[in-house]
Amino acid sequence: MKLANLLFLTAAGISFLGALAHELIGAPMVLDPLQDSGLPEDVIWLHHFSWHVGTVSVLAMVAMFTLAALRENGLVFGLIATVMSAGFAGLGISLAAFGNAALWQTLAPYPWTVIAVLGGIGIRLSRGANAH
Repeated sequence: MKLANLLFLTAAGISFLGALAHELIGAPMVLDPLQDSGLPEDVIWLHHFSWHVGTVSVLAMVAMFTLAALRENGLVFGLIATVMSAGFAGLGISLAAFGNAALWQTLAPYPWTVIAVLGGIGIRLSRGANAH
């Protein structure tokens, strides 16, 4: 198996672990306290929806990184998943730096950068291999 494919599969695996942690650990920590927050119900449930949209997005990244690794013509999937991860990294870092430093104490700013770098290297290696 080519190194690029291993990098894509590693990015998929880390993304999958991130989705699991997001739902199993993060959701109870973030969503449950909203019930007693006094916020309007529509705000609470829109937050629930947004939280789970994040998980669905990460699972889509898992699928795309996997397709990038397993399909001969799957590089575009790796590119899209890498761009998504880079966007998540930029969002997490920007919100922590310019919104509220409390976000540095969460995982939000960190794993997406690693995933984007793995995907980026996988893309570079794949493009280099296809150039020959």
